Parts: sequence; C-alpha cells; structure tokens
Amino acid sequence: MLVTRFAAAFRRYFPDLLGRRVVVGISGGSDSVALLRLLVTTRQELGVEPLAAHVHHHLRGEEAEGDRSFCEQLATSLAVPFALRHLDPRPPRGVSPEGWWRQERYRLLEEVRQECGGVAVATAHTRDDQAETVLLKVLRGAGPRGVAGVRRRVGAVVRPLLDFRREELRQWLATLAQGWREDVSNTQDRRPRVLVRQEVLPALCRHWPAAVEHLAALAEMLAEDEEVLAALLAQHGTFPTLRGGVPLEGVRSLPPALQRRWLLAVAARLPLGEPPSRRQLDQFLQLLAGGQPAAVDLGRRWVIRRRGEVLELSPPPLAPFAPVAVVPPSQVTLPGGFQARLGVSRPERAGWRVFLSRRCEGSSLAWRSRAPGERLPTTRTSLSAALARAGVPAAWRRGWPVLAADGTMIWAPGVGVAPGWEGGPGGVVAELEEPWQGLDR
Repeated sequence: MLVTRFAAAFRRYFPDLLGRRVVVGISGGSDSVALLRLLVTTRQELGVEPLAAHVHHHLRGEEAEGDRSFCEQLATSLAVPFALRHLDPRPPRGVSPEGWWRQERYRLLEEVRQECGGVAVATAHTRDDQAETVLLKVLRGAGPRGVAGVRRRVGAVVRPLLDFRREELRQWLATLAQGWREDVSNTQDRRPRVLVRQEVLPALCRHWPAAVEHLAALAEMLAEDEEVLAALLAQHGTFPTLRGGVPLEGVRSLPPALQRRWLLAVAARLPLGEPPSRRQLDQFLQLLAGGQPAAVDLGRRWVIRRRGEVLELSPPPLAPFAPVAVVPPSQVTLPGGFQARLGVSRPERAGWRVFLSRRCEGSSLAWRSRAPGERLPTTRTSLSAALARAGVPAAWRRGWPVLAADGTMIWAPGVGVAPGWEGGPGGVVAELEEPWQGLDR
C-alpha cells in the first residue's frame, strides 16, 4: 500500500524529522497535493506536523490566483496551517528568469521554515522528475554532479517522494476523490523539460518499460559516489575565494577524477544555472596541464583562470545601478544577485554586517552603487582603493553596493560606517550577502 511505503521510506531517510514541524511546498499540482495528504494521513504514525506553504509567482493571472485559492482551501480542509508568500517575477538584470524564480521560491520557503520553527522544507519531486532531470543533464552534456540529479536531501530541503511514480500518486488521490490543479503551460510550451516529459520519456518507456526506474537508480548511485569523492576532496583539496587564489600544483597533483570534482565543488558555491558540463570539465583539465584555454567560463561570467602558478576565481563584472529605496525591516536583491538586508538578520550568511544608529530610521534610505570618485568621509581616501584593500574583486568595485541616508553614504560594506552613524547591539542591523555565499541547493 502506498501509504505504508511512504511511512517506511520517511522513517528510513528522515528519522530526525519524526515528531517535528515540516514546511510542505505546495503548488496545487498532483505531486505536492499528494505529499501534503500523505503527511496528514501518517500524522499519527510519524508525528510530523505539516505546514502548507504556497509561493504566488504572479505570472499566470487568474490561473495563478486559482492555484492560491485551491491551496489555501485544501490546507483549511485538512486542518493544516497555511502560509502564503509572494514572489517578484522580475529577475535582476543578467539573471535567467527560471533560475531566479527557483532561487526565490526556495528562499521564501526557507523564510517560512524559520518563522514557524520548522526543521525542514519538503518538496514533491517524484521518481519521474528524477528520470527527466537525468535525461536532460545527459543530453546537455552535464558532468557527474549534474547527472546525479535531484538529491534526496540538501541542507534543510528534503524530497520524500523520490521513490514514487507520479501516476501512482494520482491514482491514490483518485481513491480519496481529491483533485488538483493543472498548469496549462506544462502541456503547451516547448521548454526542454516539457518536451522530455511529454515525448522523450514516454517513447523510451514504450520500448524499455523500466526506463524511469533505471534512470533514477543511476542518479542515486552517482549521488552516492559524489558524496564519497567529496569527502576525499575535503581532506585533500583547497579552494579559491574571491579574495585569493590557490596554488595550481595542489590541484594538478590530484587524480583526474578529483580534479573534476574540485571544479564541481567550486562551482557548487556559485549562482550558476547548471553545474559545469563535460566540455567545461575537459577544458579545466587542459588548463591544469598548462595548455589552452588558460581560463574557463563556468557560466554567467564566473571564470576560473590560471595566472602563473595560481588558480583564481573571478566574478562577473558588476555595473553601477540606480538607487533602490528601502525601509527597515527589508530584504532586497540587488543587481548581480547581492542580498541586502536592513533590520533583518541572517548572520550565518552575511558576508558584511554592522549595527547602525537608530537615527537612520528617520532618514530616506537607499542601496546604491558607489559614485565615481567617491571618498571616505573621514580620511578622504578613495573608496575604490579602500575596497581593493578590503579584498573586493576589481570586477565588483565600480558597482559595489553602499547604503545611503538622504543621499549620503553611511555604510560601505568591507570599509566601514560613516562617523555619527555607528550603532551598538541595540541599533539597526545591516547586512550584505555576496551572490556566492550560502548557496547550497
């Protein structure tokens, strides 16, 4: 029976979640509806207390509003708490929309988790999703980390349905007379995943009925291999930061399999749309051997380059941007993917953090890039030179975010707070998170 299998799998893979609060990301589709209903059905057995969280994307007009209404009514009917979050569908300049929506969706679900005291965010990825992901990664020339597909657990995110087929979940919902929402775009557009779901995978299954199971099993085996190799690499590898490179010889001396994983580990910390492809991994091995190319673009203009006997990581250039007005408490995403917080704290992810005087609450506040020729108010030192001494990459200095009050800079992250604007622990916390920090999904 499906419910019995679900309970057994949950106990096996997530024993630490038993008896705890878990946030369930629910879109209204059959997979997420099934996940929520399974957790409700097994509530006495597992002790898990689900909270349904829906992220409104504001992309499909009345249809999206219908999704929200359905999810809220479902949660109410099941006596499950419901949380609604709204996503700004406009990605920052230079960021792919799909990657942006995914990142923001997880950020908002994590926000709900922290607010409700939950221990995990559960998403409804199925075995079919896993098979689709493996096929897409292989066809796009992904490396082993990409082909390993959807992980069962990454940080606080868990996927309890990876052992279940979409069709069996729908059949179970039918026995409950439980409906769900259909996203019309999943059948009408020609995105690669839709093509694989509607045409490629069904064609494979007609000839090889166990194709989905085999693809999912391959992903699980590769994921296990990746864990072992990552542990070995953690013992023997050193990694570059934006403040400094690493000796080339230390990476070149690793076996080729660990050289590839070294690059994958570096890329995993960056806001990339995809892990490095097989072609990029091959280019990196040529780079290590001293040949061409001397630099490999990992995507979105993040570059690993050989400079003499050092491997350096370079971020994409950050262009100056228009002021972004804020009122505390606030969290905004600035151009380039920087997360800027005021009166909101996530110290485990903040690269730069200060306390400001409460007088800023009565000022007109805005995040902006530094002005050309701008200087520090105390020493009259060039802000550009001060940022260089703080280790800010040259590619970011022109557009480096600063916080201004009534048009005057009061905090330059990495440099300092303007005189008269310092605050103690009771002041207003200000944080800047660089786009490569805390990216673990």
